[in-house]
Amino acid sequence: MEILKVPAEISRVQTMADGGLRLFVDTQEVGPEDKGLIMGLHKKLGWFLFAETALEKEDTLDLPEIKFEKGEKTPSQRLRAVLFLLWEKQGKVGTSEEFYRRYLEKVIENLKSKLD
Repeated sequence: MEILKVPAEISRVQTMADGGLRLFVDTQEVGPEDKGLIMGLHKKLGWFLFAETALEKEDTLDLPEIKFEKGEKTPSQRLRAVLFLLWEKQGKVGTSEEFYRRYLEKVIENLKSKLD
């Protein structure tokens, strides 16, 4: 397994509808081997490690296994994405995060009422 190691800067962070983040990473000049490795990793699912100092091998030992296929969303990511589309369809009242929280609070209260 090859690990990409290049000096870089996180130049921009963008929030995603499913609660994730999109990171824009600018590298310093890289050689042909690293360019090839980067191109080979494009659109692959993996781990992003970032530190202001060099990472040691011990820093990568306890990474949990990724258990879903590339492109597959977790149930909570799927729910958030569907609620985002519902928020858009209903006219984008408030923020999508407010809509998400209000909607889930209704679901939670409904489920709690069934416990009584």
